[in-house]
Amino acid sequence: MKINNILLPFDGSEYSLNAARYALGLAKMTNAHVNIIYCDEWQMNFSEVPESLIEQIKLNRVEEAKVLLKGAIGIFENQGVKYTVETITGSAGEILTRRAKSKNYDLVIMGSHGHSDIAGLFLGSVTHKVLNKIYCPVLIVP
Repeated sequence: MKINNILLPFDGSEYSLNAARYALGLAKMTNAHVNIIYCDEWQMNFSEVPESLIEQIKLNRVEEAKVLLKGAIGIFENQGVKYTVETITGSAGEILTRRAKSKNYDLVIMGSHGHSDIAGLFLGSVTHKVLNKIYCPVLIVP
């Protein structure tokens, strides 16, 4: 099986940084393209916020995503690997399963847990959801 396209969910956690390092190594060996996706799950009822603040809140979320993604970009930058970076708003589990089904990914590489790691769980909730809903290979990195 040739690996051409890798999906790398990234949330800035140590687990996702480990997954990014692994994805880099595999992409170097296979000349694969890596699509780094950050899912912004933050939600707010904007009906309760003054209209003058809504745009500023959205801009702040974009800036926070850029800062968080610097960790992944720093791993891939100047490494000779093709990669793209996306930020998508919504439920990480739903976005990642939908994306993995609709795009032509050969492999998903993701951390075993994210920022919301709950002690005692074998896998994080997003990882668990992705594992149970997609049909391409998934590599879980601790």
